[in-house]
Amino acid sequence: MVAIQNQQTDLLKYVSLNGTEITVGGAQYDLTENLNVAEVETAAGRMKRYARNNKRSLSIGYAYIASSSEKTVDGRAGRDFIYNLAANAPAVTINYKDNPFDDPVEYSGFIDNYSETIVRRDPASQCIYYQISFEVVEA
Repeated sequence: MVAIQNQQTDLLKYVSLNGTEITVGGAQYDLTENLNVAEVETAAGRMKRYARNNKRSLSIGYAYIASSSEKTVDGRAGRDFIYNLAANAPAVTINYKDNPFDDPVEYSGFIDNYSETIVRRDPASQCIYYQISFEVVEA
């Protein structure tokens, strides 16, 4: 058995959860930042705005993802890895890069709103394909 090393941070897009890159094949991403802003009126009548505890979140969806990394298009982690994190990991570290010239976005958070549906079972390759979606919210 040959171990394949897929940690290629110079790619156009990549997402890693706890240091393991997940497949980018067919993924849809939506990175948002929820602003927690409070406005306070001073004694002089001025309005001041304070931002506190801003939270980032990354929504990821796959219309068609293989269960194992052996069957993904780029050899990166598939549905089984993501599902195990969603079910068992109380916290995850996410690293997201959309462009090779930008700095990666990294934060600690948790997986929220995980959902999946089986799309296809392939008995010949013994692989199951899923439609999944989840969100990684900053803690």
